[in-house]
Amino acid sequence: MKRVILSIAIILTVSASFGQDSQVLTKENTVKTKDIVKIERLDSLEQDIYDKLNDFRLIMIGEMHGTNEPAHFLIGLAELLANNGDSVQVGFEIPSELMTSYIQSPTDSNLLQTDFFLGKFADGRASIAWANAIARLTKNTKVQIFFFDIYEYSENTDGDSLMYLKIKEKIIANPNWRTITLSGNIHNMRTPFKEIQTTAYYLCNDQELNFADRICTLNHFYQSGTMLSNIGKGLELRQFNHPPDIVSETLNFDNYFYLSQQVDIYNGRFFTKNITASEPANKK
Repeated sequence: MKRVILSIAIILTVSASFGQDSQVLTKENTVKTKDIVKIERLDSLEQDIYDKLNDFRLIMIGEMHGTNEPAHFLIGLAELLANNGDSVQVGFEIPSELMTSYIQSPTDSNLLQTDFFLGKFADGRASIAWANAIARLTKNTKVQIFFFDIYEYSENTDGDSLMYLKIKEKIIANPNWRTITLSGNIHNMRTPFKEIQTTAYYLCNDQELNFADRICTLNHFYQSGTMLSNIGKGLELRQFNHPPDIVSETLNFDNYFYLSQQVDIYNGRFFTKNITASEPANKK
């Protein structure tokens, strides 16, 4: 993997849909091209990415549900850490109550017969992409899977605070392990969203853990393609076509990764020029 060594700085304008409420946000960042890592394959990541993430104990990946690319990136990142000798635990935004049969006997057939993948959650998460990621990583002896979403809670319950506690419990149980989570990209914001305190916000401000500087939050950005998501009308195929991304246009990178110099909502991003919809793991 050859690292880009240009010394110029560019102004990067980002336009992307953010998770559960489809709000469009625009943000400007100064990015040095030497800090950008080209990604050849999402599920087989470059050593440069490991080097950049080596100081982080918790890496939180945010996605728009119903797409393939974030789950592929999760596989690549977990295997990259494991191949470098790390013990890794990977958490999915899935209620453990809906994965009972798989937790008891983690086979591919049991995975697809869990309540979760049989269609209890029609928001794009119960997808082939997530099922394949769980199945593949379960087979890796250096990786352990866990689930941290909340199945039933009242409207007055702070779901993010409960998910934060589940992730914290795993970190405390395995303090020397690297932890990765995959969730909707509001939950892994380091700052509150519309005055709602997020899972990542709670973790960053936890005084017992006291490792805000060792938490990396990454968001998936993209230019165009499709996703199978739910914005109030059930699962539906949605098409996106954002303006060209200046990094991919300037450096001719279809996929890339970088960490921000100034941490705000997220520490960094992984970008794919195209996104593809992921079908439900169990089609009705």
